Amino acid sequence: MFRNGSDNLQGSAYILFSALMYATLPILVKLAYSVGLGPSNTLLLRYLFSFILLGGFIKLFRQGRLLSLSFLVIAQGICLVGSGLFYFFALETLPAGLATVIFFTHPVIVAVLSLFVFKEKFALRLFVGLALALGGIVLISGLPGGEQALSGRGIVWVLLACLCYTFYSLIGQKTLADHEPLSITATLSLMAVILLIPVYHSELGFIQHLTGQQILVTLAMAVFNTLLAVLFFLKGVQKIGASRASLISTAEPVFCLLLAFIILRESLTPPELTGSVLVFTSMLLAVYPRRESAGGRD
Repeated sequence: MFRNGSDNLQGSAYILFSALMYATLPILVKLAYSVGLGPSNTLLLRYLFSFILLGGFIKLFRQGRLLSLSFLVIAQGICLVGSGLFYFFALETLPAGLATVIFFTHPVIVAVLSLFVFKEKFALRLFVGLALALGGIVLISGLPGGEQALSGRGIVWVLLACLCYTFYSLIGQKTLADHEPLSITATLSLMAVILLIPVYHSELGFIQHLTGQQILVTLAMAVFNTLLAVLFFLKGVQKIGASRASLISTAEPVFCLLLAFIILRESLTPPELTGSVLVFTSMLLAVYPRRESAGGRD
């Protein structure tokens, strides 16, 4: 179904770039909080500005459909927003390291479900890569050796976030067959705004008191953490499929560490370095899959 060679490398590069864009989120969130925004304000403005920017771009330069209002695209939007909200709720009661490890089991679930949903062939290299990636994320999270305060409610929230992102990825592989990534991204952004307004309706008064700094920070989040991150993830899935895209996206925690090291001057521990090596090793197994026999894929 998916091509090897240049398509494989291009799709992998798209997913890595998407992971890098997502990895800027913690730094931009810190900036947003430092200028007086809260989690709900930040989330709503991020998607609102994403839709406005992308809608303007499509209308001015692409002459294509702004929205893709099929049932599957709408379901994909619900899954993406649900994943973000549930993960946010989980962080209120769970340590970030534990939440990260549980959330990043989604590539394993995507790979297993792809065997049945898309009739993909079992690839030992992919599942070895998934094991390496998960082990690397455990080390990066600081989970080993730390005392973790467990919350049943938090575990449920992060599992729901994981499942929502799993279905977001799988549905994406289906919707990309009939819809443009730009149109899907615009639809997902609008869906997020529609779904978030009822959740945070009591806090909407902040909009009339926005400062220039707050607008600039959330515009940056809209561009980096939604427009570029979502668009390039979808373009990557279009090239290499959901299972391999999900595996390569585990580079996100590694990029978070590297950006924190470079920009925030945070130190890197030996377990974090070891975990990063494991994650990048796992990605090599996804980027360079075993060659098909002659006459197989083109």
